[in-house]
Amino acid sequence: MHVPNGYPTASIFIDESGSRASGNNFFVLAAVKVRRPGALARELLDIRQKCGFGGEFKFAEITRSSLPFYGEIVRALHESDATIAACVVSGTVCDPFRGRDDQWRVHAEITSQLLVGCINRRELVGVHLDGLSTPVGESLEDTVRTLTNTRLHSTSVVSAVALDSRTNDILQVADMVAGAIRHERMLATAPRPTRSNKGRAAQMLAVAFDRPGLSDGRDSRLNIDTYRGRTRGRPGQTEDVHDRGRDG
Repeated sequence: MHVPNGYPTASIFIDESGSRASGNNFFVLAAVKVRRPGALARELLDIRQKCGFGGEFKFAEITRSSLPFYGEIVRALHESDATIAACVVSGTVCDPFRGRDDQWRVHAEITSQLLVGCINRRELVGVHLDGLSTPVGESLEDTVRTLTNTRLHSTSVVSAVALDSRTNDILQVADMVAGAIRHERMLATAPRPTRSNKGRAAQMLAVAFDRPGLSDGRDSRLNIDTYRGRTRGRPGQTEDVHDRGRDG
């Protein structure tokens, strides 16, 4: 089979926020999908150099002094060709981890469902995941690739690799997106919600992508949905701004 030059391709970076094994109310997987990952990575490096920041981008470590730095990252993300998709697991809606010993496989299944929702019908992708411990002889990335391609009935995911998030800036941005979405969900359940520095940072992300907040919703560049159990087929996707009118 010959794949023509110029065939649509993308890189997808997925990270998480929240612990599956704790009593936290929300667990979020976020995917940042880019056509030109090198361009975004170079812009993030430029921001690092201008701000003199050598650490890891982490939403949990945002402070008042680092808000402007976070704002620069949000700006770079918005000005890139990135689209964002996220799956929110709420213990009060549907908790697929409850009673399951093989939690890494549940993680893989949710990741696969997220990927099915953001891969276009005519597209080849490479997937980059934050590393996760698995039993000897089991692979998170191979499992995610197999599950996703089986559900799509095609080899849409050409490759999947697990990385240490400290080695990749775009993977760290996915962590920040997941953290922002989870923070807003936790804030909504607070008896007396207050807008902290992290809350302001989450609002920056929402405003940049023309949203009043980071609640469930779907548009051309941002798709957030609450997990309600395993779905069949191909659920609603984040429309790829590069593929409008081509996929049908």
